[in-house]
Amino acid sequence: MKSVRLCSQAIFTIRTVFLRIALLRLWELDDLEEEAETVAFLEQMNYWQTVLFSSEAQELPFIKLICHLLYKKLVSPNRTVQAATANLWRMLLVQKPAETATMLTYAMEANQRHLSMGFMKLANLDNDAFLGWVDEHRGELDSFFFDTLSKPWEDFVAEENRRTEESTKNRLGKRKDKLKRWQADEALFDNVLHRHEISTSHSRSNTHALERMRHQKAVQDQQDNLAYIMSSYDKLDKMLRRPCGLLEEDEASCRWQLDETEGRNRMRMRILPDRSTQQHVFHPKASTSGKTTPSKLKIDTSLARASTIEVAGMTPSATESVFGISRQISRVTSPGLLDETGQDTPVPEEDFEMVADPREDDGFEDKNRKVMRSLERGDQVQNLCNVSRIVGLEAYEGLLVVGKDHLYLQDNFFQRSDGEIISVAQAPAEERDPYLQMISGRETKIRRTQHSSGEQSAWNWAWEDVISISKRRFLFRDVAIEVFFTDGRSYLLTTISPTVRNDLYAKLVSHAPHVNIPISSSSPSEDSWRLESLRNPEETPQTFGSKFANVFSSGSSNAATRKWIRGEISNFHYLMLVNTMAGRTFNDLTQYPVFPWVLADYTSEELDLDNPHTFRDLSKPMGCQHPAREADFRERYRSFAEMGDDNAPPFHYGTHYSSAMIVSSYLIRLPPFVQSYLLLQGGSFDHADRLFSSVEKAWQSASGDNMTDVRELTPEFFYLPEFLVNINGYNFGAKQATGEQINNVVLPPWAKGDPNIFIARHREALESPHVSKHLHQWIDLVFGFKQRGEAALEATNVFHYLSYHGAKDLDNIEDPVERLATIGIIHNFGQTPLQIFQRSHMQREEATHRARRLDSAAESLTRLPFPLLESKERVFSLVYSPKQERLLCAAPLRLNIPPTYDRYMEWGFADSSIRFYDAASRKLIDLMEHPHQGQLSCATFVDSGTLITAGEDSTVSVWNVECTSKAVEITPRICLFGHRTPVTVLAISKAFSTFISASTDGQVLLWDLNRNDLVRKLDKGAPVECACINNVTGHIVLCRGQNVALYTLNGELLLDQRVCDTEDDAVVSCAFYEGVGNEWLERELVFTGHKRGVVNIWSRVVLGDGTWHLQLVKRLNNVDSSREEGTNFAAAITCILPTAQTVYTGDDDGRVYQWDCVQRHSSYSGR
Repeated sequence: MKSVRLCSQAIFTIRTVFLRIALLRLWELDDLEEEAETVAFLEQMNYWQTVLFSSEAQELPFIKLICHLLYKKLVSPNRTVQAATANLWRMLLVQKPAETATMLTYAMEANQRHLSMGFMKLANLDNDAFLGWVDEHRGELDSFFFDTLSKPWEDFVAEENRRTEESTKNRLGKRKDKLKRWQADEALFDNVLHRHEISTSHSRSNTHALERMRHQKAVQDQQDNLAYIMSSYDKLDKMLRRPCGLLEEDEASCRWQLDETEGRNRMRMRILPDRSTQQHVFHPKASTSGKTTPSKLKIDTSLARASTIEVAGMTPSATESVFGISRQISRVTSPGLLDETGQDTPVPEEDFEMVADPREDDGFEDKNRKVMRSLERGDQVQNLCNVSRIVGLEAYEGLLVVGKDHLYLQDNFFQRSDGEIISVAQAPAEERDPYLQMISGRETKIRRTQHSSGEQSAWNWAWEDVISISKRRFLFRDVAIEVFFTDGRSYLLTTISPTVRNDLYAKLVSHAPHVNIPISSSSPSEDSWRLESLRNPEETPQTFGSKFANVFSSGSSNAATRKWIRGEISNFHYLMLVNTMAGRTFNDLTQYPVFPWVLADYTSEELDLDNPHTFRDLSKPMGCQHPAREADFRERYRSFAEMGDDNAPPFHYGTHYSSAMIVSSYLIRLPPFVQSYLLLQGGSFDHADRLFSSVEKAWQSASGDNMTDVRELTPEFFYLPEFLVNINGYNFGAKQATGEQINNVVLPPWAKGDPNIFIARHREALESPHVSKHLHQWIDLVFGFKQRGEAALEATNVFHYLSYHGAKDLDNIEDPVERLATIGIIHNFGQTPLQIFQRSHMQREEATHRARRLDSAAESLTRLPFPLLESKERVFSLVYSPKQERLLCAAPLRLNIPPTYDRYMEWGFADSSIRFYDAASRKLIDLMEHPHQGQLSCATFVDSGTLITAGEDSTVSVWNVECTSKAVEITPRICLFGHRTPVTVLAISKAFSTFISASTDGQVLLWDLNRNDLVRKLDKGAPVECACINNVTGHIVLCRGQNVALYTLNGELLLDQRVCDTEDDAVVSCAFYEGVGNEWLERELVFTGHKRGVVNIWSRVVLGDGTWHLQLVKRLNNVDSSREEGTNFAAAITCILPTAQTVYTGDDDGRVYQWDCVQRHSSYSGR
């Protein structure tokens, strides 16, 4: 029953609400404006009549209210609404007859009772009749419905409004109460959460940092692993495609580039494959009549900057590119300052394409961790410094890490002032060096990429490999250092300020052991020959004895000058030393080494070095080789002097004898110089008529024809024939007048069209007596007292004042425009070398006072009557130990270990091991089993730290050697593949970091020791019996049976000649005479050891037809004095060791003989 009551109450409530809604809607509707809606609602009320007028709805007030509202609709002027209302009245009377009658009876007054009866009859009338009745009684009906029944409606409305207000107040009160409860609950929750955060914040932060670090390390490890995999894949791909690989590519399609490795006399002679993945196609300058297609150039937005903010306030703004406006500066700042070609050509408009912004976030990468992971095991970081690596005309920013045991150089890292290591692209602008913007390579798409093949982004060296460190200048600012290494490579590094440079120099010098050893040390190292070529006397550590001697020494010249005067070093070597002392470096094209024109004859069929007219006048600069030209330059100086411009002192020459454009134009046929040239030229070659294409025309232009050309030469003119040949097949275009295609450099007639002959004869001219007699005069002009001041004026040798160091201090120039102009002139115009001689340079002594050496006195070699040694074993090697002051001989399968040779190595044992013994006690020190699969076939030491072995498994292995007091340990560096048969011959050149390997099938491979990579294949032929590499010239000798083949260091065959007289003879051993120091060798001597005790000495000469030939100089017969007939020993000569005045030979029977140069004088004839 209770559920029934609850249901009835709910239904009653619903019905009440429904009735109120119906009343509200009926009241709201407007008969005129909402006719359709009104009629529709009345029809809906008619439809819901069972609910509205049900028997359970016995509410009289509702009847009154709905009758009041229905009457309003009934008297509406709209007939449609009246009809719909009449229908609803009829339903009301039908459904509620009693309630309606009661309401009408009691509500109406006595005089209105007849109206009640009228309404009651409505149910029987149609609408028109009913509406007509309503119109007849309109006044009475209005009085009743609008007066009598209006009060219940007003009371109903008031009551409803009151209820609504009360309900609203109740709801607001309840809502406020609930909000208060919610606020209290929220405050309680916040309080609990706050207490929880306070109590767990430290642990949560630690946990977050730890997990974030783990995530970063995981991501970085993944990236590093992927990079390693890609690098390994790239290496394998290159190994497959290189010579002797499974997918060997045609060598004719290979591109070549000049390697930075320096050999003897600091010569950069090696040409290596350019295996970069990006091969550029360079185009010549289009003619004015031809159609040109503008090339899109990418703007490299990475700028070279600096490491600290120490001098940020005194450095120029980084908002403009100095390089970009330097051409305009050179035309407007100084009169007569012209480009290298003397032409004023406009810069073509280019289309630029922006590359991606390098400052975008590169993801998770902990640079500190990455730098630390690059350290060698057990090493510790002691200092970090932001540096920029100068390469040609470009700068690569990076981080120099000074470790306890190693030195590290890493590109693209930067240490902020707060100590954080980031990428260079993310470095703050105010902390980077704006001076380096001009060499950032932003004007052309030829920009070299840091990660191109063959170039690393990170290097490291043990401190023992750092051989020399020198202070250098960059843009005439004392902010650079140059670091040289034992492998022949060097790097020019710049810092932001002189203070930073000096601090870094002190730290580096304190770690490098070779740098702290005086040159005059009694125990020279293996690399003392290289150290002597690099050391600046002002930076050389001195012993107390040398300092004491210098105090009382009357001579002012340094040791190198004294050696040159005495003829102990060559002219070339001395010029390289002078350039080095003057701060000239191969790493910066704006400070490239300067060499003189020495010849004036480029038209004769034969070069006469005995004729003084063959040579250029070394006492005068290039602008004064002709009197008329000298007068013109003097007149120019006078004109500028009369102008009286204090800001622009007068000068003779508007161009320089050495600049980046001059160097790159000379070496345009070789990368990386071709990229530097294109960088200066805006991405394309200059007009073919203005390119370096002829040695004769270059001389004529520089010596007389062109008033804007006073250029000198570069060192390559005296040792590198490859720079004269278009080995990469670049399209330089054709000359406009003749249509001649520019390809190789046109050589003088006396060169017979062979670049090797030109280089050989040019070097011979440099070392000739005439040049030796006058070279000091040229040194006075370029490096000496005639470089500046009154002496320079008298010698007509004054250049633009900004080409001299100290003319202006860039850091003190406040005007940004002036600073940019000055930088542009210094960088593009040329820089005069540092003046290192303040007085007149001494002349070289005559050659008659020098001791005779093997290259000039080989014909006088005479054998001592008795052998130095008879070991009864085949002589495999001969070395002279300076420490022990004796000759050391080794049998086959044995090598003496340098540099002290107090230990030796043996192989050939049954267990295929290598064993190390003490030379004095012959006790076993150490051994290594199975270095190869099978037995070793040959081995050789590069130096005390590097061993090369070859085995029957056709592989070549390079090992690191570490000798301690009790052991000799070797660890593998790399295993090299390329041969398909056992390797039987190895020959090395420490000077050029090169070695060759020859196998039994006649295959000969040339390898690069610095990169542990194959360079090229030499011509395949008969099996090689022996081979050797000349450490001075780089020439390679291969002996195959009765023939000797001579190659250049870069694999070019010079000659292949039979050197045996009889059919049963063969070449068994060979050697080069390399001199004792850096002196000039009059002849390149090749020694060949033959069967039956014969040693032939050959000299390389050029025949009349321009071919190379080995000319026999002397035959040494190893005569058996015990036989009356005076025949030779039957044993073959298996080893030859030439020294300055002595030749040692060893034969198959173990005999070692000494051959001496006999000094014959006129006094001997009377005896």
